[in-house]
Amino acid sequence: MPGPKPHELWIENDEPPFLVVYQAYFGTGNNGNRKARAIAILGRLKRGTWHCRRCADQLPDYVRADTLYCSEGCRKRAARERRKARQSRLGVMP
Repeated sequence: MPGPKPHELWIENDEPPFLVVYQAYFGTGNNGNRKARAIAILGRLKRGTWHCRRCADQLPDYVRADTLYCSEGCRKRAARERRKARQSRLGVMP
């Protein structure tokens, strides 16, 4: 499934009070997915979870609302670290 379009939603204020803005479809009335994504991102901003789990940088505006890492590289490095920690707990040599 393709990711969200990069310019359809943006974060205007990433400090309280938070403001997430989305570009509405004109003429179709089909704004459900963009609105739901904006609400999900706003909730994560309020909870303080809109950051990368590995490097702690703020996530870019164009990523999915449920993403955990800022880039593919951070996701892969975190997986390698988890694998290495699991192997050391089990006493397996890499």
